[in-house]
Amino acid sequence: MPEHAANDKTSAVSKPDNPDFVRIGDTMSPWARIANTIALVLLLGGSALFVVVMGSLPRIEGHHPVSGILLKTAITRDSVGIPSIKAETSHDAYFAMGWVHAQDRMWQMEASRRLGSGRLAELVGEPGLASDRYMRTLGLYQAAERSLGALAEPTRSALQSYADGINGWLSHNSHRLPPEFSLLGVKPEPWTPADSMVWQKIMAMTLSGNWHDDVLRSQLARNLDPKRLQELFPAYPADAPVTLSAEGGKALLDLAPDALRPMPASNVWVVSGARTRSGKPLLAGDPHLAFRAPVLWYLAQVEMPGLKLAGATVPGLPFHLIAQNGRIAWSFTSTQADTVDLFVEKLAGESGYRTPEGTRPFLARTETIKVKGKPDVTLIVRETRHGPVISDLLAQDVAGKDEVIALSSSALGQTDTSIQALHLLNQAVDWTGFNKAVRDLQAPALNIAYADTAGNIGFVTAGRIPIRKSGNGTVPARGWTGEGDWTGWVPAAKLPQVLNPKSGLLINANNKVVGDKYPYLITATWPDGYRAARIRELLGERRGLTIEDMSAIQADAVSAQAIELKDLLTGIEFKDPHARDMAHKIAEWDGKADRDRPEPLIFAAWMDRLNRAILADELKESFSAFEPVRAQVLVDILTRRRHWCDDITTPEAESCDDLIERSLGKALTDLEATWGKDSKTWRWGAAHPARFSHPLLGHVPVLGGMADLQVPSDGDDFTVSRGTYRAEDNATRFPQIHGAGLRAVFDLADLADSRFVIATGQSGNPLSRHYSDMLPAWSANRLFRLGHDPKHSVLTLERGR
Repeated sequence: MPEHAANDKTSAVSKPDNPDFVRIGDTMSPWARIANTIALVLLLGGSALFVVVMGSLPRIEGHHPVSGILLKTAITRDSVGIPSIKAETSHDAYFAMGWVHAQDRMWQMEASRRLGSGRLAELVGEPGLASDRYMRTLGLYQAAERSLGALAEPTRSALQSYADGINGWLSHNSHRLPPEFSLLGVKPEPWTPADSMVWQKIMAMTLSGNWHDDVLRSQLARNLDPKRLQELFPAYPADAPVTLSAEGGKALLDLAPDALRPMPASNVWVVSGARTRSGKPLLAGDPHLAFRAPVLWYLAQVEMPGLKLAGATVPGLPFHLIAQNGRIAWSFTSTQADTVDLFVEKLAGESGYRTPEGTRPFLARTETIKVKGKPDVTLIVRETRHGPVISDLLAQDVAGKDEVIALSSSALGQTDTSIQALHLLNQAVDWTGFNKAVRDLQAPALNIAYADTAGNIGFVTAGRIPIRKSGNGTVPARGWTGEGDWTGWVPAAKLPQVLNPKSGLLINANNKVVGDKYPYLITATWPDGYRAARIRELLGERRGLTIEDMSAIQADAVSAQAIELKDLLTGIEFKDPHARDMAHKIAEWDGKADRDRPEPLIFAAWMDRLNRAILADELKESFSAFEPVRAQVLVDILTRRRHWCDDITTPEAESCDDLIERSLGKALTDLEATWGKDSKTWRWGAAHPARFSHPLLGHVPVLGGMADLQVPSDGDDFTVSRGTYRAEDNATRFPQIHGAGLRAVFDLADLADSRFVIATGQSGNPLSRHYSDMLPAWSANRLFRLGHDPKHSVLTLERGR
């Protein structure tokens, strides 16, 4: 049969008389064909993307030949993805640690090293430029590179073994990179030891936020009476002469990228065996940092000849930060030490500045910043004897005419051995070894709690804390006079330290660690002691304490600040019946910031408006720095400094009682607009979810819904279970953005029974089941034992040919 006849026959068969059937495909409009084509392309593209992204999940079973490993090394993962590494050599142990960190968190590590080296703009273009300019000016990465030479050979060797493990994974898994690399069209460069070192520099700057208050004090000094300023900052020197311009001061506060915004805090406490059921110490620690997805922490066990570690690591570093090694356990808090100062330098000509000894030339270097899709940016960085000139980053005068601002920080040291302190701490087996290890810590300054299986408990403050000529670093100092110069460091032997106190109890929640007679300045402004006081109250004189008791205290959500303030607010006569009823509700409230209660929401909204009503008129554009309520300032105003309650912008005199009632009325009106008229249905947890946002994928359609995590949470900024929030939506929503991303409890009677949980999951890949599988447990405060899960997978790394 001819081909055309066959075609005619087929055509006749395929076109029945039913006109509706005929229209399917045979009379498809051009727009329908285009739509179908687009749908097909999207389907195929989506399928290909799914295959690529799913291929980014790590291989966790079988045998894997790899160059760089010396002997067979087993990596066993439990049901929540926590690895246990068993190695025959220390090289292989650190190699395997690099391997698992790269498997689960390579993008987090890449982002961290690019942040520290000022290379974000290479990835994201102009949005990363401001951060890169700031980081290049500080010179964190150069300081990290130069500090490598100060480390002992064993630490350098461990860092190199770790880098070899990361690079071994990269060389075998170019097709298994996390989705962020594919989205940005980049591949990671080989990892180096300096990439690990720069993380510590970033953390040191993050935990050294006192200089922001230095700027704020100086900025407010332009408009506030010195007595008023001392009421806001009790340690402010009345005769401090140096002030910053209003605009320049705000610009300095805004310079630091979000990743370096200071919000340091943590809890740690340790009790002796005399107070526990087992007769051995218990140690609890929960460091508080900004929330993101994934969280900073990564749980791991590692066993090598002579050493077995279990606890929390940070991807990018081979050493455990909060852990136990079979003999000792430790955890830490930020000391909040004053380790950053600003110096106002007086210019001398175009290339020099004045010093007490005469004119000196600036040290200058040129930085070239690559910007994706744009020409390179050239940055000239000037340094003085005090540090880099950060005011060069601003297109405006910050201080007086012919003056610039330099930043001095212990974090910028170029012979920094802080990473070595961690390495030695991992290996310490007693109090002597522990003390020797922490003496290598330079930045940040930390409070470290200690316990050992012999029954000892202890506490030390470690790190470099400057001694100043002026004795006070609370305002920018005049660099040309030398009055604020650093003359040395507080001797390590003179830093706070205690072993086996009679009370059998040691507590720190960033509260003051020394008495008023201590001869050195650690900081002039200690944080409020609410959390520490609450922990002490909960422990009291109790005996027979257990791991479960310690964990329960970590979850405590009673706000001692709220209890103190509510008693000052609810004793007045409320004229409005609705406000009176709500004030009575707050008066009867036990202060527990429970996610299922309305009272914490009412109280938070009330405090936000009262704080603004009292301070905004006098602080003006600087009020934003006081928007997070400073509880002690508010208590002082409501008890003995009530003159602050008068609004200076109005002719009539307002009283504190007036502002208290007005603020409650406004809070209730706004809350009703957002949450409905019936306050019985309001829930703190709905307004206060713990929010873990992915800094990149959270902005990608579809993926953002998988990458960003949140869960209702308890607490506020002053509870043991810290729930620091940011006010949003006209201060009717208060998402938690900072808190305990890790909780750990160590039992020195049986260290293998110690418990841990992190807030998100082990993986940084939203498509992994381990991206968020610990979030429910974290929310319910259920902690895990490491290495006790019968459900596991095993990957064996073998020496490749």
